[in-house]
Amino acid sequence: MSKLMKYLIFSFITVWILIVIGYSRDKLGGILALCMLMPTLGALFVKADIKEMGWRPKFTQNWKYIVFAWLSPTVFQIIGAVLYFLVFRDDFAPADAFQRWMPPADYDEFRKDGSPYISVIASEISDSLNPFTAFIPVILALGEEIGWRGFMYPELKAGYGRTKGLLIGGVIHGAWHFPAMLLAGFEYGKDYIGAPLLGLVVFCFFTVAMGIISDFLYVKSGSIWLPAIYHAMINSAFSPRMVSGNHHPERSIFGPSDIGLIAMIPMVTCAAFLLWYQYKHEQMELEEAFDGISSSDK
Repeated sequence: MSKLMKYLIFSFITVWILIVIGYSRDKLGGILALCMLMPTLGALFVKADIKEMGWRPKFTQNWKYIVFAWLSPTVFQIIGAVLYFLVFRDDFAPADAFQRWMPPADYDEFRKDGSPYISVIASEISDSLNPFTAFIPVILALGEEIGWRGFMYPELKAGYGRTKGLLIGGVIHGAWHFPAMLLAGFEYGKDYIGAPLLGLVVFCFFTVAMGIISDFLYVKSGSIWLPAIYHAMINSAFSPRMVSGNHHPERSIFGPSDIGLIAMIPMVTCAAFLLWYQYKHEQMELEEAFDGISSSDK
């Protein structure tokens, strides 16, 4: 049995066990954080070369990629939410949403102050980008990225080629979330259109796109910290649900969070561009190599 297969069996079985235990005891919140460490334990289990995964962030060399990893999830989230609310205009209901998620005393104070909704939204976005509050999410995301991008993706790309490897890896990453989605309604809830199967498919579109961008960051930077930062900022980015009404839970499959079919369009577009760009770059390198061989034979 290959190291990759052993890794997948370990990662999936441990997560199923943890999710079932957490769900049965109504303690799924803490269990989900523990699940994020299982890919790293899987990599250790198969004795992956973790030391060579790139532990120096190389700030000076990689600052552009670090900025992209830090900011792009929030940008994707905002653009995706705008697209969603343009389609489902009646879902944009900040008054109802604020009253739902704010403590009563805070909501009353907010109304008395006459503060505009945009000030609260801007504050939430600022807080989500705060490097001090992102420390724990980055560490937890690293627990996944060591297994996914550090070990699994290189193995898949070596065995199936870059494009197929990225697509397969994204589907595997998505399927790893299925226990929480099926049992607890994680990500979309349980009442969305096409539940429960459509959510599994749509979420895999999201993880494929996420995986393509994460792999690009990892390859370009040579540091496992870059995909970890990107992953963490996806998890902790401003949530457009804070301005969404609660009257159409069946629409969660479309958005407004970036895992929805409409709201994921910015991230999917970026991933598709990177896939095309890398393919064209490889083709140019092959053509240059072939021309060089042809010239030397003359």
